[in-house]
This record gives sequence, C-alpha cells and structure tokens, in this order.
Amino acid sequence: MRYSLIYSKRSQRKLKRLPEKAAARIIGALEPLAEEESPHLQVKRLTNSPLFSLRAGVYRVILAFEHQQLVIMAVDPDHRRNAYNNL
Repeated sequence: MRYSLIYSKRSQRKLKRLPEKAAARIIGALEPLAEEESPHLQVKRLTNSPLFSLRAGVYRVILAFEHQQLVIMAVDPDHRRNAYNNL
C-alpha cells in the first residue's frame, strides 16, 4: 500500500525559496514516508489538530493525511521556530 505525496502550493513555493540542501533534506524525508505501510506512526500528531509534524533537520513539515484515498499532503515546510505559528 503506497500513499501519494501531494505538495500544496504554499509548500511548493516555500521549498523553492529554501536553500537547495534544506529542500533536498525535506523531500528526502517525505519520499520514504509515502512508502510506509502506516506513515502516520512515523510522525508526531499536533495537539488538538488533525495535522502532523515531520522533522527534517531544523525544519518541520506540517502534514495532513487522507487515509481513505491514501494521500499525504505536505501543507507547510518551515524552520522549527516558525513552523507552528500560523496553524
């Protein structure tokens, strides 16, 4: 069972602005997650929210899962000090 990985427009824009190494690290953390049988067990659930957080170095990627359609949506990658401000 493989999940599809979808990047929101916001996350695509932010990934383009990040340094190349940081963007590669984030994408490198997301790709194996889509291959997992139960990817929601590999990430941290945010308190009082349906969203999850994935650590990629000093960056955090906010994720949303749609289990019926087997979709992982990367909502917002950001530096850890700013990642949770706009939720």
